[in-house]
Amino acid sequence: MTPITTERLILREPSLDDAPFYALGVGDYDVARFLTPVPYPYTLAMARDWLRQARPPTPEQSLLVIDLPGKGVIGCVSLLNELGFWVARPHWNRGYVTEAATALLDWHFADCDAEVVTSSAHHNNAASLAVQKKLGFVTTGREMRFSQCLQHNVDHVVSRLTRESWHMRARR
Repeated sequence: MTPITTERLILREPSLDDAPFYALGVGDYDVARFLTPVPYPYTLAMARDWLRQARPPTPEQSLLVIDLPGKGVIGCVSLLNELGFWVARPHWNRGYVTEAATALLDWHFADCDAEVVTSSAHHNNAASLAVQKKLGFVTTGREMRFSQCLQHNVDHVVSRLTRESWHMRARR
């Protein structure tokens, strides 16, 4: 896969060399607490194991690191069972997640036949819910999911984005 480039970012297939950056970003409690499947504390060994199992990205299913030129890996955007993302705390509130997710969704809808992408976020994760709204996701319900970090069930807002909505968004 050729990396996806945006105005400020490079989205690319992860490598084991990314593990220290990955572990540092996800290992921050303020990041991990909103990532339901991520345990806390998060170790370098966990990052290596996670990155080692990543399959080559395709428009249908991708795990891509978010690389900020001059800074290195600052986060991740994925489309596995649903759209997911995180960015290291020093890079919050700069639009990087929206930029990365937009590029991934553009690639996804341009090169595969899927009609719908789902996503979810903890009910109190205002930043992720705002990103989903900016991208055009519409809330479809709520469900409880077990948080590895918090070690209890967390109320999740579930949302979806249709191909049609994505293309309408691009025309505005």
